[in-house]
Amino acid sequence: MIMLSEMRLQYLLIIGTVVLFGLIIDLIRRDKIEVKYAIIWLAFSLVMILFSLFPQIVLILGDITRVIDPVNFIFLTQIIFILLILLSVSAVISGFSKKIKRLAQSNAILEKRVRRLEEKINELTKESK
Repeated sequence: MIMLSEMRLQYLLIIGTVVLFGLIIDLIRRDKIEVKYAIIWLAFSLVMILFSLFPQIVLILGDITRVIDPVNFIFLTQIIFILLILLSVSAVISGFSKKIKRLAQSNAILEKRVRRLEEKINELTKESK
């Protein structure tokens, strides 16, 4: 009975990770996410597919890292990927923040130049009347 439930779990993991991989590919194809941002997601789904197809990998890596329970090794792997995703999102947000700051500064400079030009035009039209 235990063996049967483990096989069902393995099949469920395989299906879930393949669906995740397909979803990421579909998002890239429909241009909803850029490839450079999806790479970490693709790597995550591929690693999870490998873990679900070959559970021996989890056992071996768990022994190497001295993680007692294989499930804990999977959780550790997922936490590491989540941290990498958070780090990449933070880097993207920081880059956008700098670009927005530069755009706001450029916009302020342009607005000031437009106001000066409008003032000069108003002065010239008053002088010509």
